[in-house]
Amino acid sequence: MNIDSAGEIQAQHLHRSLVRLALADMARDYLCIRAKNQHGLSNIQVNQLHMGIILYGQQQIKLYSQQVNLSAGDLFIIKPDTVADTVNIPDPETGEYLTILLPMCEEVILAAQMIWAKPVTDKTDTILHFSINDFSPHLHEWQAALFEQDLVKARLCIAAILVQLCQQQCSDVLIVPPPKLSQQIYQWVFEHPQHQWQSSEIEARLGVSSATLRRKLSQEHSSLREIITHARLAYALELLYTNKLPMKTIAARSGYQSVATFRERFIRRYEVDPAILSLY
Repeated sequence: MNIDSAGEIQAQHLHRSLVRLALADMARDYLCIRAKNQHGLSNIQVNQLHMGIILYGQQQIKLYSQQVNLSAGDLFIIKPDTVADTVNIPDPETGEYLTILLPMCEEVILAAQMIWAKPVTDKTDTILHFSINDFSPHLHEWQAALFEQDLVKARLCIAAILVQLCQQQCSDVLIVPPPKLSQQIYQWVFEHPQHQWQSSEIEARLGVSSATLRRKLSQEHSSLREIITHARLAYALELLYTNKLPMKTIAARSGYQSVATFRERFIRRYEVDPAILSLY
């Protein structure tokens, strides 16, 4: 067996193992995004560093100044504080679009910062594009650790990927943006979307007046109503991609009593009918 053939077999094995991970029915700290229909999404808000792995199909990610075309076997990194438009295209053979999307928690980034221990400057693009084969050993260990339910080892594997990126002149993946008030509120709502959030409760949690809250959010070009709506719709989007649930259930779990209201706001936000995503 020649070196090229051995490398191809290893690449196919890695791809199969990641597909198995994506389809596994187990507790996870990553998203398995599945779709049967080609569709586009606008105004996707990325609040933290993410790693994505395309397994079936293709994806186009568009920013104001950058467009990246991805296909099966590609790995991408998208930096925080980003708003992107995407087009997801199912694979013609499997009839499915399948992607693993991993939000990188701050603890993993801080661990990689300690290992790297060198100055970091922001000089690369918002989206970084690689092959899964570039990180083959770490990805093999990562998926094996997850199947073994060893979350500590899995996090160490992701930290190792970040360190490898630093070695490839992409150390700015370790930059953690300063915390924003809007993101703190967004996370509260995302974790409890069915809760009937009121301005008075948010103000009490933060220890600020109504005027101060409005002023601080205005400085971040946001408002409380926008944050609550965006967090609920982001939660709904995750449900649509990862669960076979009726639209009424998804709307209710996302904090909407009316399917019509949920659908109208979803379309306004993402410019796509949620029914297209729920047909899986």
